[in-house]
Amino acid sequence: MAKNPTQRTTGPKPQYSREKIVDVAVGLADADGIEAVSVRSVASKLGTGPASLYRYVKSYDQLTELMVDRISAEYDYEACSGSAIEQLLEIARQGRRIMSRHPWVPLIVMRNQVVTPNSLVYLERGLLALADTDLSAARKLHTLAMLNSITAAFALNDQSQRGQQDASALLNAMQMGSYPHLLLALSEINEPLDLDSAFEQAIVTYLRGVGVGKYPYA
Repeated sequence: MAKNPTQRTTGPKPQYSREKIVDVAVGLADADGIEAVSVRSVASKLGTGPASLYRYVKSYDQLTELMVDRISAEYDYEACSGSAIEQLLEIARQGRRIMSRHPWVPLIVMRNQVVTPNSLVYLERGLLALADTDLSAARKLHTLAMLNSITAAFALNDQSQRGQQDASALLNAMQMGSYPHLLLALSEINEPLDLDSAFEQAIVTYLRGVGVGKYPYA
């Protein structure tokens, strides 16, 4: 039987966009952690095979870079004003909030500084805040990298505070005298630490220590 020339033997190849692929990857990471993200898992979520995505994303490393670039676009630099410390503190506050929305980001930031278009915007805006300081170019870039790392470290601590497991075994060990200094410190705590104030104090202390504002680093 002759084939009908208008009849398709196979369906059209699915078409995707890099933006859609990154959307799905970020959604997976937000829900289940960065460990849940792979080219295969993203393809499965889209209802296709991994090979169909490689024309858009060449590797897992490129996928994670695109994910970081996506969340780096969430900064609102228009909200940054005032002195260099005030501007950088607002950038740090926003970074902590972004990392709270995307809990997988701090570990990536701590492992390596990913360079993407939106991370370059972060550096450009940070350098603008530092433009009138006496810091050298190398010190400015290092300061911005450390600002991001300190923010990531606090974001990780925020996660641990929210997800603490039952510590009864540790408490029993402390009460038996295994950790006398820790037990004493805990017994002297009258109220929980204000993490927001501690975060801002750490950022301001670091910035002043390196020479942004008063108390320059020797």
